[in-house]
Amino acid sequence: MFRFKIIMGGFVAALLLFPVFSSAQSVSIVSGNGQLVCPVCPGLTTQVFAPLIVQVNDSTGKPLANTTVTWTVTRQGVSPSTSTSNTNSSGQATYTSCPGETASCPLQPVIPFIGQSYLPATTTAAALGASAVFTDEVVVPSLQTPGLAPIEIALAPSGEPPALTGTAGQTATTPIKVVVLGTAGGGIQGIQVRIDSGTSSGQPTVSCASTPGQQPGTVFTDSTGTATCTPVYGGVLGTGNYTIVVGGNYATFVSAPLTVTHGPPAILKVITGGTQSVNPGVVAPVPLVAELTDLGGNPASGSAVTWAVTQGTATITNTTTTTDSNGQVTARVTPTAGPVTVVVSLVGNTAVQASFTINVNVIITALQALSGDKQIAQEGDAFADPLIVQVNDNTLPVPNVPVTFTVSPATGVTLSAASATTNAQGQAQVTASAGAAPATVTVTATVKNGTQTLTQTFTLTVNPHGALITSVVNSAGFQKSQAVAPCSLATIYGTGLTDNIQGVVTAFIAPQTQVANITVSFNNVLAPILDVVNLNGQQSVSVQVPCETPAPAANATAPVSVPMIVTVNGVASAPFPVNVATYSPGIFQFMDPSDGVTRAVLVRQDGSFVSAKNPAPRGETIRMYVTGMGQTNPPLFTNEFDPLVLDSSGGWVPQALPITASFVVGVNNGGVTIVSGNYAYGMVGVYEIAFVVPEKSPTGNNIPFAMFVIQGTNAIFGNPSLIPVQ
Repeated sequence: MFRFKIIMGGFVAALLLFPVFSSAQSVSIVSGNGQLVCPVCPGLTTQVFAPLIVQVNDSTGKPLANTTVTWTVTRQGVSPSTSTSNTNSSGQATYTSCPGETASCPLQPVIPFIGQSYLPATTTAAALGASAVFTDEVVVPSLQTPGLAPIEIALAPSGEPPALTGTAGQTATTPIKVVVLGTAGGGIQGIQVRIDSGTSSGQPTVSCASTPGQQPGTVFTDSTGTATCTPVYGGVLGTGNYTIVVGGNYATFVSAPLTVTHGPPAILKVITGGTQSVNPGVVAPVPLVAELTDLGGNPASGSAVTWAVTQGTATITNTTTTTDSNGQVTARVTPTAGPVTVVVSLVGNTAVQASFTINVNVIITALQALSGDKQIAQEGDAFADPLIVQVNDNTLPVPNVPVTFTVSPATGVTLSAASATTNAQGQAQVTASAGAAPATVTVTATVKNGTQTLTQTFTLTVNPHGALITSVVNSAGFQKSQAVAPCSLATIYGTGLTDNIQGVVTAFIAPQTQVANITVSFNNVLAPILDVVNLNGQQSVSVQVPCETPAPAANATAPVSVPMIVTVNGVASAPFPVNVATYSPGIFQFMDPSDGVTRAVLVRQDGSFVSAKNPAPRGETIRMYVTGMGQTNPPLFTNEFDPLVLDSSGGWVPQALPITASFVVGVNNGGVTIVSGNYAYGMVGVYEIAFVVPEKSPTGNNIPFAMFVIQGTNAIFGNPSLIPVQ
């Protein structure tokens, strides 16, 4: 091993850096660590401590200025000492062991011990509950050889520092090892070793790969006294020299040659266009420029790259795919939907890449509701359809737009989320559940477009459990102000009647008292159900009012109120008061497919239906169909269907059940001849009246047609209608 005696002064000022973190602050070592000092060796200039410097930061890493740092020095053979200093504007505090320190400034007295060559010491810097600990070594001259410090420093293997050649920014594969030995060849731990290659600009540099937690470019001896320095080459190209420095400034090896060459392409970085916002379909105003360098930051010219859109949609144009003399490549981008990410990569090593982010401005022209409006649900139940809106830019859907949904009143409905982001089709949706009490609730969808706010509203109704009845009308005339009559047909409207039905469900063969788990009772008497309906959200149940239902006295015209209850899936509605009159005439009508006009349902003598294309001839007997005509003779009973009697030959024939009420039928506002009026065969709650079309009736498709029942001195009119006459 190449050895040389060191007869120098110096002091070890910091061994290891362990920044101590509090919950809010940190204290870390900046410099002064690992010094080796001989304060009483004669004839030397390095006999004093270099200043110890720490950095004090808050929890965010921001420097804390004007903060007091307490320094505590503990050294063998010397009484502990304490002093303070304050951080400067950069958050750094300095401890100098000998104020005004010069080569002749004496340090703390050291008591020499026979057989010792060095004395350990520690210096603790503390501030705001955090601290950092320095350790140092003081060289003690041998008593047998006064003035000489028995410290040996050498390379391993022995020799002079090697010539170093490497590429910019890269780490050497072969380390340099320095051994620091004390008495009897024992290793001294914690001595700083660094490489000094000068500070002049334009000169190549090299440094040691740092020990974690220490000041940059320094390594420290281990328990065997060995420090391992792996050279890391700087970015400046060229030739120069370097030296190895031990123990702060205790010893310096002779200088050796240093050469730094250009390294392979290793880093792509964004120069311009890294993040910008652009309207869709517009060329980004800032070009995309990237620079390729080696690890030392030196431009890599003549290298091939590729460009690609990895997120969003965009068009890349005007690309350069080979780096120029400055290591740069350029491109232009036109985004259409974003955000857009454009990546430029080195050919042959795609890990070397740089990315550009282009935010595409959102342009919103419309917010429309697609689904979920005007729904009804019972307390605590989910609404059947989601609330869906679509965000558009004119005719194009806009994805990735946040839409907020608010409820008023807030307790009426619960949403699955307070906001939703539009998908690729520009649609955002939430689901809704009814609250615990009946309410009508407005849900407002809102989207922001700059300073403009677009909204869409949904109206949701929360009903109590069980059906909610809104009206009961004559099934022929559908006049809400009109009462219903016993044995007549009535239609019940409301919500919660047919929630689980879509379309029309009819009774099988004849009316039944239960259809689709629904029953209806008038004054506690079950009513035959003809059909239950849910079309476009409108719910209804059509029934025959039981013939047993109480009605006014024969000459009384004021209706009586009767309770009606609708039971759905075993849950009964609240009683609904229904006005019942003796008579409630209503003319059945249909929409004529010939021209879309609503006209009376009429049948000619040949069995064909009267329409604009098949008008009723003057003088012909025509049959009309009505409900609400009251009792017959003999009396009707509830759900009477196909009344039959035996004829004289013993065969069953339809029984004639004549209407007992007096009534009038009019064509063109004039009375007509009534041929008959009976309960209709094969139907429930329907009456058939035959009359003669007047010979003098005007012709046309829309001749006025009406009827009324005479009760005492009152005329009870049915709904007006039209009849085509030829």
